[in-house]
Amino acid sequence: MRQKLDFKAFVIALFIAGLVSYLLCIAGDLLFGWTMYQVWSPLLPGFTWPLSPAGFFIGLIWLVLYSLYGAALIVWPYNLFARREPA
Repeated sequence: MRQKLDFKAFVIALFIAGLVSYLLCIAGDLLFGWTMYQVWSPLLPGFTWPLSPAGFFIGLIWLVLYSLYGAALIVWPYNLFARREPA
């Protein structure tokens, strides 16, 4: 029998991966003049550049929501099909 994936652990893992990317891109924009904000702006509605505290926290809220959505798309179907016995 296959083990089930833990939804909460998967959400946290996705959030940490997204958070690291988000922070590295913001740091690169501020320190090195990268233009990664152009990628984040369409993906995170409410995220604004130049960076403001409100825009930064709105981006974090979107990362949490995307983490929940991504985990739901992966964990629930996996657990459903992993529960079935092979024919």
